[in-house]
Amino acid sequence: MVERKNIVGKLVSDTLAEYGEVNKNVVLWHLEHTYNLKLENVQDNPEIFIRALHAIFGDFEHIVENAICEKIAKEYSLNYNGQDFISLLKELNLG
Repeated sequence: MVERKNIVGKLVSDTLAEYGEVNKNVVLWHLEHTYNLKLENVQDNPEIFIRALHAIFGDFEHIVENAICEKIAKEYSLNYNGQDFISLLKELNLG
């Protein structure tokens, strides 16, 4: 069972894996080595996470962010209305 604190990290990992395991590992490496952000700390530092995604994916960051948000909304049985990652975590009191 995944602890509540680590659910967001797992959902981020699962979403990134949809773009390929190598790509996921590159993103996670970049997060950790450039932004000093580990996967299990993403929900505590959502602004840094989104900044890192934008640095990696540029204008396509919102596509990855939306995919992650859709997974989070599904996990918590929410209707996803296009909220951004930071707003969604605040709504769930996770960030």
